[in-house]
Amino acid sequence: MARKRRARTRARRTTPSQADLADRHALYERAVLPPDGAHAALARIFRSLRGRAPRVLREDFCGTARLCRTWCQGARDRRAIGVDMDGATLAVARRRNLAPFAAELGDRMQLVRADVLEVLPGRLDPADLIVALNFSFCVFRQRDRLRRYLANALGGLARDGVLILELFGGSAAMDRGEERHDLGDVTYRWEQASFDPLTNDIVCHIHFEFPDGSKLRRAFTYHWRLWSVPELRDLLLEVGFADVRTYWEATDADTRGDGLLHGSGRYEPREAAEQQDCWLVYVVALR
Repeated sequence: MARKRRARTRARRTTPSQADLADRHALYERAVLPPDGAHAALARIFRSLRGRAPRVLREDFCGTARLCRTWCQGARDRRAIGVDMDGATLAVARRRNLAPFAAELGDRMQLVRADVLEVLPGRLDPADLIVALNFSFCVFRQRDRLRRYLANALGGLARDGVLILELFGGSAAMDRGEERHDLGDVTYRWEQASFDPLTNDIVCHIHFEFPDGSKLRRAFTYHWRLWSVPELRDLLLEVGFADVRTYWEATDADTRGDGLLHGSGRYEPREAAEQQDCWLVYVVALR
C-alpha cells in the first residue's frame, strides 16, 4: 500500500498544473487591458481637442500591442506603430496580435524594437497620437530620464499631435496591500509590495491563481516612481508642449455590491478633484 501511495504522489508532481500551462501575456490582456483596447476613448479625446479624427497612433511600451491592433481595426485609414525594447514580448505581440490579423491589417501595423529613450525625432513617422498607458513611463524614476522621454515624444508628434500618459494615484497608492479580481477561471491579484516615501519608488507585482490551487506568482513585476500630476505637467511644459490637460476617470458607486467606488472607463476633463483612495487619470499634452 505504501508503494502505491508513493507512486500516486510522484504522478501528481509530474502532471503540469494550470499555472505551468498558463500564458502570462494572455492573462495580462484579460486582467489589465480594457475589452476594446481603449482606442475609442483615446480617439474621442483627440477629436475633442483637435477637431479631426486621428490616424496614426504610436504606442510606447507597447507590450503585446493589442492596442495597436484594435486601433487599426477601428478604422480602415488608421496606422499604428508599437515600440518596445523587449524582443521576447514583441515576438508575443507578433504571434497574438499581428500574424492572426495580417490579411486585415496589411502594412498598417508596425512593431519596432527600441528603447523609447533612443527613438529620436525623425526616426519614425510622425504620430497624431503617442500614448504611454498602464503607467509604463513610470519606469523612468529620475527626472532627467523622464524629461528626455517627454522631449523625444514631443519631437515624434505631428504638428497638432497629442501625447497621452496614464497615471494612477490616491491615498491607497502609497500603502502596501493587494486587490483580488475574479476572472471566472482564474483570480488576478495586484500587489503593492513596497512604497518609499522619500523617493516615491513603488514595487508592484501581478499574480494569478487557478482552480487547481496552483499559482503563477510574480508573473509581472514593476519598479516605478509614482509621479504626481503637477510634476508631469511641469515637465511637459518645460520640454515645450503648448498645453496640458487632465482627464479624470469617472467612478460608479457600488457597481459590484461591495459599497466601493469603481472606475467606469469614462474620462472627463478636470481642473480640480477631491482625493480618493485610488484614482486614474490621462495626462494629455498638446503640441
